[in-house]
Amino acid sequence: MKSSVFALALALGLILSLGGCEEKARPSSQTPTEPSSIEVRGGELESSVSVPEETTSGIPQADDALVREIVLVYGAEENTYNGPVQLVPTAISFYNRTEPEYSWEGGESLSPGSYFSWFFSTTMKEDYEYKLEAYKNPRTEDGGWFYPQEIYEERVQRYFQVSTEHLRSDPIYYHEEDQAYYLGSGGGKGETPQLSYTYSQEGDILTVVVAVDSPSSSGRHTLTVRLEEGGGWKYLADKVEQL
Repeated sequence: MKSSVFALALALGLILSLGGCEEKARPSSQTPTEPSSIEVRGGELESSVSVPEETTSGIPQADDALVREIVLVYGAEENTYNGPVQLVPTAISFYNRTEPEYSWEGGESLSPGSYFSWFFSTTMKEDYEYKLEAYKNPRTEDGGWFYPQEIYEERVQRYFQVSTEHLRSDPIYYHEEDQAYYLGSGGGKGETPQLSYTYSQEGDILTVVVAVDSPSSSGRHTLTVRLEEGGGWKYLADKVEQL
C-alpha cells in the first residue's frame, strides 16, 4: 500500500504543481479511529474544536483554537516527530504553493484539480483502515483512493462556496459513470516547510496570515474567511505571496 501512496503523491504533484511527502500508512489491528483535526462520520466533516464565545450578532469571536482549526483544515497537520508540536503542510496542500499565480478569490476560481488536492489533504488525517473501507473502488476492490461524490462534494462545499457543476466539470478528476472522484498514480517526495500564523477579525470576516518557511524558499498565504453562526466557516480567498 505504501507504494500506492508513493505513486499517487507524484501524480498529484506533477498535475497540480503541489509539493508533497509520502504518507506513512500503517495498518492497525485496532478499531479504525476518526481523523485528529477533522472527523468524518457518515460523510460529514465535523470540527473537534469547541465553538468560541459568540459576538452580539451571533458570529463567533475567533480565538486561537478556532483559527488553528481553520489553518489545519485548509491543508496542515501537527508534526510531533521532532520535539515540540509544529504546524506543517500535509503531503498534498495549498500551502505548498508559494507562487503568486496560485492566489484565488471566489470558489469558482479554484480549479476542480485544486479541490481534488484539498480533499486528498483531508484524507491524510484519517485512519488507514477507515480509508481502505470508505474509499474502496467497487470495480477493482482497491482501497483508499476512490471518493464517492456524496462524501467528496459535501466535504468540499462545507468549507468552500462552489457549485456541484464546477466540481464535476473536469473528467480527469470526476467520473460520472462511477459517481466518484479519483485519479491515476505517480510518486514523489519534497521538503517539509514549517507554518506559523497571525489573524484579525472584523465582523464576520476573519483574515489569517500563514507564513510558510522552508530551507529553500518562503511564502505567505493571506486567507479571507467568512465566519458563520454556530461555528462554521467558508474560505473566500487566498492571496499567495513569495518572500
